[in-house]
Amino acid sequence: ADPAAKGYSFKTVDPPSPNAGTVSKCRELCAQNLCGAYGTTWACPPGVGTEEECLKKATGYSKAALIIKDFDDVDLEDAALLKKLSAEHQDICRKFGHALRGQGYKALPLSDGGCMYCEKCSYPGAPCRYPDQIVTSISCYGIMMDEYLKKQNIDFKFRKDGMTLYGLILYNEP
Repeated sequence: ADPAAKGYSFKTVDPPSPNAGTVSKCRELCAQNLCGAYGTTWACPPGVGTEEECLKKATGYSKAALIIKDFDDVDLEDAALLKKLSAEHQDICRKFGHALRGQGYKALPLSDGGCMYCEKCSYPGAPCRYPDQIVTSISCYGIMMDEYLKKQNIDFKFRKDGMTLYGLILYNEP
């Protein structure tokens, strides 16, 4: 019902099944810091927790919902635009998580990269100022999105002239 969700699609999917190997592989990729969020936020490694803690958390959910938005004719070289679109996408994931929690569900909203709720994250000097607002990185939980989406019969591909953003909400019924 949120007007900001126009153009998004929502799909109930099987929960992911990460394991110690996928968490380790994802953490190695995160450590390369291609997105620039590694070591800068509570939503990404190492701030999000140990591999074991994240694996336990991710496998503690029995339900999942996928949030998808396609962006056509996007200049993939425009870093400011990509950051803006990612922040808007995270906000939709955050709102979806809040809506579920408001109905008594336990919910964990996940998206790409580090949480963008605060202009400057308090990591590592102080605890997260808004733990109910955090949207953590999909990768830190060992979820390989290309493989996961394939298992859900959803095409995952990179494009030259656009992009698709995915959010994942893990949840348990009340």
